[in-house]
Amino acid sequence: MGIRAKFIIIISVLSLLATIAIGYTSYILSSQNALADAKSKGEMLFNYIEATAKFFGRYQRPRVDELVTDKNKFIPELMSRFVVTRMEYDLFAETQKGYQFKQATIDPLWPDNKADVEELKIIKYFANNPNIKDKEGIIERGGEKFFYAAKPVRVDQDFCLDCHGLPDTAPKDQQNIYGTDHGYNWKLHDTVGASMIYVSITQALATAQQSALKIFFIGIGCLLVTIICIWIFLDRGVVGPIIRLSEIAKNISIGKNLCDSAHSDTKDEIGTLSNSIDRLRISVNKLLKRTCPNQNQDDQKKE
Repeated sequence: MGIRAKFIIIISVLSLLATIAIGYTSYILSSQNALADAKSKGEMLFNYIEATAKFFGRYQRPRVDELVTDKNKFIPELMSRFVVTRMEYDLFAETQKGYQFKQATIDPLWPDNKADVEELKIIKYFANNPNIKDKEGIIERGGEKFFYAAKPVRVDQDFCLDCHGLPDTAPKDQQNIYGTDHGYNWKLHDTVGASMIYVSITQALATAQQSALKIFFIGIGCLLVTIICIWIFLDRGVVGPIIRLSEIAKNISIGKNLCDSAHSDTKDEIGTLSNSIDRLRISVNKLLKRTCPNQNQDDQKKE
């Protein structure tokens, strides 16, 4: 294998590895940016939902309890924190796509709040770690990837048990709306669910992948152009002159064409080698005592 081929292979391999590394790094950075953006959006939505829940607990529910003295009266839109939060989010979701909010509950009144397998794992994690206030990660739902943020739902106020304690003590209106089979027998300080925010990252990850592929293919294109340029340079500036000098040296070794000068005016290594071989030609020519018409004077100068 010639010098040119070896050089091209080394350059190609190193450049290809560099291109792959740059493309992969681009994908990782873009993915991290997508996750950071999803996290920021999730936190913003969570803060709004928590503000809604705090407003309900501090102001709305006490005021409603003052106005509604009939303990059997139950108006979900006014008296249930879960319903208020869910309905506000439903209005939000009408204009803001790519988000999902769920009050995942082990045993909910509202069937749509029933926690799935993955959500049950998160709720169990919160129950086993009462000091943990939040959890986040990546999850796949329905073939789509989401960044999720979760916070535990714990029974931290007595009025929660007015509706979710014993079924018989719940407001009659609530029993009529939801029945008495699910959503009861909660206890104070129990972890009964988790508020879940899902932010879709499928499109962001696909965009990151596309960007990485573009960078990779651009790098491959630049690599091909570079290889062609290097090939031409080596052929004209290195390999070609070396082959020519090799042929001259071969002829000198057999005493052939000793009158053909190999002198070069270039100042690089090839020029130095050319002039060295030319001096060798002159020395051999003198040893053989041959005469080169019109070149003796030039040869003397080169010595």
